Amino acid sequence: MYQYEGLEAELYDSLDELSDFDDLAFYRWFVDLVEGPVLDLGCGTGRVLLPLAESGREVVGLDGSQAMLDLCAAGLAERGASAELVRGDMRDFDLGEKRFGAILIPGFSIQMLLEGADVDACLACCRRHLREDGLLIVPTHMPWEMIWEGRDECPLEERKRVELEEEGQRLVAYQGWRIDAMGQRLSLANRFERLDGSGNLLEVEEKEMTIRWHLPHEMMVRLGEAGFSDVSVYGDFEFEPPEADSESVVYLARV
Repeated sequence: MYQYEGLEAELYDSLDELSDFDDLAFYRWFVDLVEGPVLDLGCGTGRVLLPLAESGREVVGLDGSQAMLDLCAAGLAERGASAELVRGDMRDFDLGEKRFGAILIPGFSIQMLLEGADVDACLACCRRHLREDGLLIVPTHMPWEMIWEGRDECPLEERKRVELEEEGQRLVAYQGWRIDAMGQRLSLANRFERLDGSGNLLEVEEKEMTIRWHLPHEMMVRLGEAGFSDVSVYGDFEFEPPEADSESVVYLARV
């Protein structure tokens, strides 16, 4: 799987765009309906995990990147909160006898699994770790804007710029993309720069990643084959079914 490390991991929270999605309240509402510990699968630096831990919920965070887990641990310490952090693979993890009331896969992380067999393995692993009355929440992102634009690719363009006044530095993120609409794959080229106050380049890192999207009927079939018989679908983190142009499609699955 794709690994967040180096400059990308260090600058992740400063340049993150996931906070543009109003998803935290959505997760909290459903998590509050169930008892038992919560598993944040692909927890990263703790964007979702930290507020859950602060609220007093028992939370376990699993991620494949040690750099991201280290940042999450630092965030927990800064907030005086606690959670169990585990380095592991969302396709194949074993947390012993612990069973969860809710499992979240926030940040569209499941879309980093490019092969159907990997998605199925992840869902089956989640099913094994859920209580019988547990809930799995899986958000996915649909790149409609890129598809409707009619282009197959876009060169690197600046997507975010952040001024760090205390350090006297500037962070700049660039992104380009290639899309394979038939193959349901989006390849992203990312460039991260750290500059000093005069605009001199201090550090640069270039990374490429590919994500895959599934249409709702495909995900419903995969969830059913993984052992989930009660699946609800929501759009854009609203408590309504998705529209044809919903950017985000969220699956809530019970056994």
